[in-house]
Amino acid sequence: MAYLFYYWFARVNGFAARKSKILRNIKGEKLQQTFVCFKEGFRDNRGLNIQNRKRKQTPETRCGCEAKLRVHIDSRCGLWYITYFVDDHNHSLLEDKYCRMLASHRDMSELDIMQLNKMRKVGISSPQIYGSLADQPGGYERLSFCKKDIYNQIGRQRRLQGLDSKCALEFLNGLKRSDPLMYVGHTVDEENRLQHLFWCDGMMQMEYEVFGDVLAFDATYGKNKYLCPVVVFSGVNHHNHTIVFGSAIVSNETVETYIWVLGQFVEAMKGKSPMSIITDGDVAMKNAIRKVFPNSQHRLCAWHLLRNATTNIKKPAFTKDLRKCMLGEYEIGEFRKKWSEMLNKFEFHDHPWVIELFEKRKMWCTTYIRGAFFAGFRATSRCEGLHSELKKYIHPKINLTEFVQQFNRLVSYMRYREVEADFASIHGDHVPETDFHNLELSGAKCYTKEIFKLFRDQLHSSCLMRVIGCKQTFGCCIYIVRKYEMIHKQWHVSYQSTPCDLKCSCLRMKSVGIPCDHILAVLVHLNLSELPKCLVLKRWTKVAKDEVKGNVSTRRWDSEKDARYLSLMEYFKELSTLACETYDDYVDKRDKVVNELVETRGKKGHESQEGNALGDELSVVIRNPAIARSKGRSVVEGSWCK
Repeated sequence: MAYLFYYWFARVNGFAARKSKILRNIKGEKLQQTFVCFKEGFRDNRGLNIQNRKRKQTPETRCGCEAKLRVHIDSRCGLWYITYFVDDHNHSLLEDKYCRMLASHRDMSELDIMQLNKMRKVGISSPQIYGSLADQPGGYERLSFCKKDIYNQIGRQRRLQGLDSKCALEFLNGLKRSDPLMYVGHTVDEENRLQHLFWCDGMMQMEYEVFGDVLAFDATYGKNKYLCPVVVFSGVNHHNHTIVFGSAIVSNETVETYIWVLGQFVEAMKGKSPMSIITDGDVAMKNAIRKVFPNSQHRLCAWHLLRNATTNIKKPAFTKDLRKCMLGEYEIGEFRKKWSEMLNKFEFHDHPWVIELFEKRKMWCTTYIRGAFFAGFRATSRCEGLHSELKKYIHPKINLTEFVQQFNRLVSYMRYREVEADFASIHGDHVPETDFHNLELSGAKCYTKEIFKLFRDQLHSSCLMRVIGCKQTFGCCIYIVRKYEMIHKQWHVSYQSTPCDLKCSCLRMKSVGIPCDHILAVLVHLNLSELPKCLVLKRWTKVAKDEVKGNVSTRRWDSEKDARYLSLMEYFKELSTLACETYDDYVDKRDKVVNELVETRGKKGHESQEGNALGDELSVVIRNPAIARSKGRSVVEGSWCK
């Protein structure tokens, strides 16, 4: 109470108080306590004149002020009383607006700390948190703390957490409680320090099973206080949105490191390799891919190559011509001709960078890559976009534990965006915009909203296409398609009626998975009103994920809710095998199964509350045929639940 009194006395009079000498008896009990002004005494200057000092000296704050308050205890009644008080200061006292900035007068309440932690959890930066907390009482001057106290509180909490790498691993392993398919792999160095870390959850594995035909990954830097490279494996889903298949934090970028990371990725994905991979030109990454994914088509990022051309050649005109050679849909002979013309034009026949680039042409030239499925990828721009989104959740000083937590938040938000896109794809009826209403409605019926936009663009372009001839061959017809007023360029579309199959010489259907305008022009010429199944790639449709989502009996994708019904599936199977002549007979046997369930769960050591809740849930499900059909799906077919 004495210190509290002197604390508020100091606060009102423009200085700060601190505790000083304590007098104790031989039993260690306090007899006397002295409180002094915060400027009492003098600084110990030993060690301040050390040369090559890294930390700059702080301002001198003590000036030997004699103001103090001393209290003593009366041993007879146990009460404290003031024995000495001096209020003469040898320094000027502070105004109230400055006094509140003294360290002893600053304090964060439990409510402030709770709000701070909640805001940090959703990725709000410390300056923004400070502004938000200041806005609540009506301004910064009304806060009882400053921005520095926020950083100190964050650092204090981090120190209490213990080892950063240990906490990060505990967080990831803790996710396994709600997601048994969660995969976490890591290595340590000779000093038992975390070296590499890889993780992916069950939903990532499910999405890779559906959309893992194309894989893009790139390393980004400066996303954590250790400045370790972060490798994010990404792809594209049926809404043309970027999705994450896994992530890794590595200590270096050697071939061995990338081999380990890719090996962890393959193990987590049950050995499935992607059809195509796109990366930047990192040599270590390229060599690791060649060893781990020898059968995958590896493509180099077009944007990185053009940027390297600008850096090495430093001629904008050359970069422009290189772009045409790189992205143009030429035949091999035509590409070689244009490449030779470009070298003659700029006289770069002997330039080492140009020679090396030409040797790698099968990894970047559309002429050679055309026909390999890349889902529209030509650059790692999706990776760059993902890194840009990641910056909204983290900052360079973030530690490993917070990085993993915030990365998990980003993935959760991306999955919510997919739910929004699912709703947009099924909500409302499409209004035709082209002259080919039936074909357009057919595409709108099967494709998701974003993919349908790409399909509709091709449908618009097909209006400029003309079928100028047809060649009949054994088993198929080859239609010659030419663009309006473009005589020198033509495409060949083969059509086979039984089974229905259409292929175009541009190979865009194979590369992107969406019918090109040449094929659509042939469909119009043949007067077909519906897209053939051979032109609808399932990965772009609204039902792309239905098959895997429905397989809850073998793999648990939807965590808690589906997991509870997995434990009920065996009982549904038992019900489906019941041989009953009448409905009453079925009811009797059904109730017997339900009762056995509750008893069995009790015998297995489950808590009575959980066992009763699950037993009640099963009772309701089985006794209601409609619920049984939705929860048991095809398991109860043939039983009286039907």
